Amino acid sequence: MTDASRPDEQPAPCSACGRLAGHGPIFRVLRRCLACGFISFDAAAVDVNELYDDAYFAGGEYADYRGQEPAIRRSMRRHLVQMSRYQPPGGSLLEVGCAYGFFLDEARRQFGSVAGVDVAQGAVRYAHETLHLDASVADFPSLATATRYDAICMWDTIEHVPEPERFVAKAHELLAPGGHLFITTGDIDSFNARLRGAKWRQIHPPTHVNYFSKRTLALMLERLGFRVAGVETASYYHTLYDVCAILELRGGAMGKAAGIARRVAGPRLGNRLGVWVDLRDILFVAAARQ
Repeated sequence: MTDASRPDEQPAPCSACGRLAGHGPIFRVLRRCLACGFISFDAAAVDVNELYDDAYFAGGEYADYRGQEPAIRRSMRRHLVQMSRYQPPGGSLLEVGCAYGFFLDEARRQFGSVAGVDVAQGAVRYAHETLHLDASVADFPSLATATRYDAICMWDTIEHVPEPERFVAKAHELLAPGGHLFITTGDIDSFNARLRGAKWRQIHPPTHVNYFSKRTLALMLERLGFRVAGVETASYYHTLYDVCAILELRGGAMGKAAGIARRVAGPRLGNRLGVWVDLRDILFVAAARQ
């Protein structure tokens, strides 16, 4: 259903381009801005605070997030290398969507101070109490702080939040002059996404509600005071144990076989075997504050 078919309702401004052009349907449950093509899910009735409980990280969207800590840390160290191409290490850093704090724990070796916010209470508790990080439960756009950061990171976060422009605007407010915003998110205009269509692995509302392309993400960033300094793709390290667990969650005959393989290998062997994966459909974007 398009906004035009509901004459009693005014179309909301597009999060990417900011225009009031309305939306048309795509992939059954998603909508596309008629002006710029930005694709999103109508998350008006979604309470994100209820989505990201402990089960989300253990059997929900992730098979075993904490169990994959070594692999996640390895991927986060690669993010730090990519960041260094646009901004030298040092200064202060804020991570939005810090989860259990694995990235922050790696980043504090290179930055003078690090902090994180997330809406997932159990994950933040672990980051604060176990890793002794400056992590807090907060709605980022409403965060009240006088601190200005040299770098703000949103790793696989912007696709989860209703009104993503509020997050980008808040990042612009909290960044020091010359600071950078770093984002990773799926690229719905990538070859893999276009090939898979509605079956692309990144399409799963209501946890993913925003589906950016290079163009629509740049539109939003530039509209809100940023200059896109660089666009790359993100690579992630996946262990055999993690891959099997993900396939098992998806079910079917392959999922059943993967579950058997995961149990036979066990976490010790399964986590020793891994591979870097880059399907060229996850964007890594560095944006300089104007």
